[in-house]
Amino acid sequence: MTLETAISASRSAQLRAIYLTFFLEAFVLGNWIPRIPDVKEAFGMSATMLGINLFVLATGTLLAFLIGGTIARRYGLGTICRIGLSLWAIGIALVPWMPGLPALHVLLLLTGIAIGLCEVAMNTAADQYERRFEQRMMSKAHGCWSLGSLAGAVVGAAADAAGIGLQAHFGTVCILIIASSFVFLNAIENGREEAATPETRFFVLPPRSMALLCLMPIGIMLIEGAFIDWSALFVETVLSGSAFAVGAIYASFSLIMAVTRLSGDMLLERFGPLMVARVSAVCAIVGVVGFSQAPNVLIAFLSAALCGVGVAIFYPLTMTAAARRPGNAADNVAAMSLFAFVSFMMGPPALGFVADAAGLRYAILILAPLAVLSLLLTGELNRKPKET
Repeated sequence: MTLETAISASRSAQLRAIYLTFFLEAFVLGNWIPRIPDVKEAFGMSATMLGINLFVLATGTLLAFLIGGTIARRYGLGTICRIGLSLWAIGIALVPWMPGLPALHVLLLLTGIAIGLCEVAMNTAADQYERRFEQRMMSKAHGCWSLGSLAGAVVGAAADAAGIGLQAHFGTVCILIIASSFVFLNAIENGREEAATPETRFFVLPPRSMALLCLMPIGIMLIEGAFIDWSALFVETVLSGSAFAVGAIYASFSLIMAVTRLSGDMLLERFGPLMVARVSAVCAIVGVVGFSQAPNVLIAFLSAALCGVGVAIFYPLTMTAAARRPGNAADNVAAMSLFAFVSFMMGPPALGFVADAAGLRYAILILAPLAVLSLLLTGELNRKPKET
């Protein structure tokens, strides 16, 4: 094998490993989504209490984003991807074994930290690959995330329909994820060339120059997070949909999102980030209004598909924009993740309070004006701040 062949093989292996990391992280989440009503029932939770538990999970993720850049530099991107992904799967597997809500709170907090560390590491690895080889792949990587979410949702819905218990279902997924992490993800480089210096702060907040860019995806990420946390309950309780309808509607959302993301790098090259972002935001706004007011499962299905188009590329393109801003790429990725995932994971749990007070239709509808804010901030993609 020549040196050129070896380098090409190493590059291909690294690309496959990054794609697989995105897929597997979402696969765990996809298995979790259809079983949320079962977890709610198992612990006797109200919509508000379910929202609180999801909020605890999001809090752990938030904490991880504050330290994610530093942790990734100290221990390496590949290492954090493998460990974070494994702990995420272990955390979900332990949910049905918790003796009560206090124990569940602690578990979800720690599980959220694992998710956040994995998010920072895998997005930074994707950006490093793009910069090193001058090849767009961030949108495709997030497309793999969507495919993983879709695959997980199908497996989760099938397990639910077959009457498989939460312990057996989540335990099997956990074993699969851990085995895959340490067998197939070793090709991800640790990326220690940006190692932390002794004076590096452990907690890193985003610089002021990135404030508006970090705010830009919040409305769109709220919609994506709401579909993950509440779509199953909405279809089941508001539309009286069957287990098949629950799985089909989320599947339509995830499948369309995956297809759009897999085409995203081509669309960004052809039309540019600004045009893609603006069209995406409009689709998300129309889709979430249609879903919240859907009179039947068919309209909800079509609206979910439109939302999938809208949210698909928005986050990947803002992630790339953040990584290219002045400063350390891992810190910038962590900063963008901090804002985006606060909305993605913390906003939707708050909908539980609105749902209990006014119903799920109104809880989901209030996301539309926040998505309009994302549309208004898309001009940030063309702003190139000076080095500070």
